[in-house]
Amino acid sequence: MEKKTALVVESVKRGFTLVELLVVVAILGILGTIAIQNVTEHLKKANETAAKASVDSLKEAVTTYYIQHKKLPSSLNDLVEGSDDNPPILEGGEGALIDPWDNEYVFKKSGQRYYILSKGPDGEEGTDDDIRSDKTNRK
Repeated sequence: MEKKTALVVESVKRGFTLVELLVVVAILGILGTIAIQNVTEHLKKANETAAKASVDSLKEAVTTYYIQHKKLPSSLNDLVEGSDDNPPILEGGEGALIDPWDNEYVFKKSGQRYYILSKGPDGEEGTDDDIRSDKTNRK
């Protein structure tokens, strides 16, 4: 009978202490924080790259519109709306005119000069994070 009691006491002693569990939880918390920071940074860069690519595509679509109609579009909506003679230049409807931060792309023109702008993550025009078609935004 003594052997059974000794086995039961010995098996109870094999568990983890509270300090050991707290150390493991702390380590997992630190690793999770590092992982979240890295993912957030990659998402930020991915959004910037997507906005730059969209601005370039919109600029090409404006050029195509100009070739077809001999004038600049009055707004970017002209690129996603077709006419009886021509299908839409841009596929995706109004969604093609929204940047990765859920802001509309801006189309500014003066005479025959124009640029397309994404307001960037802050959603404000005229700040350092803007992405414009008439400026080199590549870093």
